[in-house]
Amino acid sequence: MALTDPHDTVQLLHLLGYVYGCHGQAKRGAAYLLIAAQLSPNDIRVLRTLSHLLTLDGEADKALETIARLEVLGDRENPALHLLKSRALHVAGRQEEARQAFNRFVKMRAEIGT
Repeated sequence: MALTDPHDTVQLLHLLGYVYGCHGQAKRGAAYLLIAAQLSPNDIRVLRTLSHLLTLDGEADKALETIARLEVLGDRENPALHLLKSRALHVAGRQEEARQAFNRFVKMRAEIGT
């Protein structure tokens, strides 16, 4: 893979971030994903993975900022976004809001039948 195409670079950075995150290196993974997000600020997949790793790393406020960006990009109808938000709110100590976000996730999942 020649990394002359910015899309290829973003894909590689996303993959590296994901793999590091899967192997207990959330901080390192988030660093790769932050670079990917700089190169492709509207890439919903990168932003979702970034918000997940930021939450795992205890950076709930940064994760919530990323989730707010996803909401602006129109990802609000995705049930997974509400699950991500619930987890970030829980880590931030905002239990009632976390419960509400989780309930939205459950309701949306039931509506789509999965």
